[in-house]
Amino acid sequence: MRAKNISLIHVIGFFFAANMALAAYVGSSFLSPLVGEQSVGYVYAIAALVTIFFMGMLPMLMKKYGVQHVSALLMTATVAVLFVLYGSTSSLLSIFAFIAFYALGIVTMYSLDVRLEQLSIDTKTGRIRGLYLTVINTAWLLCPFLAGVLATHSVALVYLAAATVALISACIALWSAARSGKEITHIHTPSLVHAFKTIFQGRYGRTRNVFNALMLDLALNIFYAIMIIYTPLYLRSLGLSWEQLGIIFTVMLTPFVLFQYVLGRLADRYTGEQEFMVAGLLIMSFSSFLVWYSTSVSMLVWMGILFLSRVGASFLEVMKESYLFKHIDGNDASIIALSRNMMPFSYVIAPLIAALVLQFTPISAIFLILGVVLLVSIRFALSLIDTR
Repeated sequence: MRAKNISLIHVIGFFFAANMALAAYVGSSFLSPLVGEQSVGYVYAIAALVTIFFMGMLPMLMKKYGVQHVSALLMTATVAVLFVLYGSTSSLLSIFAFIAFYALGIVTMYSLDVRLEQLSIDTKTGRIRGLYLTVINTAWLLCPFLAGVLATHSVALVYLAAATVALISACIALWSAARSGKEITHIHTPSLVHAFKTIFQGRYGRTRNVFNALMLDLALNIFYAIMIIYTPLYLRSLGLSWEQLGIIFTVMLTPFVLFQYVLGRLADRYTGEQEFMVAGLLIMSFSSFLVWYSTSVSMLVWMGILFLSRVGASFLEVMKESYLFKHIDGNDASIIALSRNMMPFSYVIAPLIAALVLQFTPISAIFLILGVVLLVSIRFALSLIDTR
């Protein structure tokens, strides 16, 4: 039964991730005509703050109503919001719908994380998380090309396609929740502020490893925030088309499918996570410097640079996930929420800094700053006590 439930999470996660993947790289281009290129970051920051607010409420909701039921309702709401993004002719309504879509995506994936952790066994955490990430990232791999083709005609069509695949995940989740009946969920629900305060106060002692893993989570998500918001804008400013971007982003995402399950097994059986974390950060930093340096209009050049960047990110992501989830269990919903809050928190920090930087420098300078931040973050990986 445990294996069947894990497999069902993989299926639901695949289709829900697909809707996020379709929409991810067109978000900044969708917002730019509505608020202006320099203000795109502010919308992302507001969306991130909304996400953090709802993330704080979610552990209590999951404890009261059950993880599966909450997940199903969140997915249903996502479908509704995507149809608004597709059909809205109001700028204000479109912005509000974008904020809601962003928040729903993160909190829904968090609810799936909690459910998967409840079903996981610590000795198999690396391979379980590795396989789950591979499934999720397969969805991310398959979608950018389609998004690029659709965006050539209309960005709104991308949101229609996203609504279609989100509807599949919602239907499966609703069926699963109805089949499971009344769900009894034992989840510790201290506030996120209390959880962070406890972890921060023990950062040199008993919670040292969790704290450092969360800081690596933040560094990874700052990388994603900058790349997702500003890479499409930068490459479009160089003259690359949406069709070219779709192909480039598809190739870029292949490392997540190629490496993460294998790396998860290696971490469980042989190496631990620390070495791959350090290697991932070095690769991500170097590739960020290459993005800053390059003004090429060649598809092959950008395929190579962005592929390399995701090799590093795939290393750090699966190792960080494996390490963190070996130090917590399914009852630690608040710690999982803190981890998942690193994504919206990064979308508060990174876009606001980037928006300020853009007042004085070209967009490429953002990637130079990103490379420095990633280099500094290596200290957190070196401070971990490895699991092997």
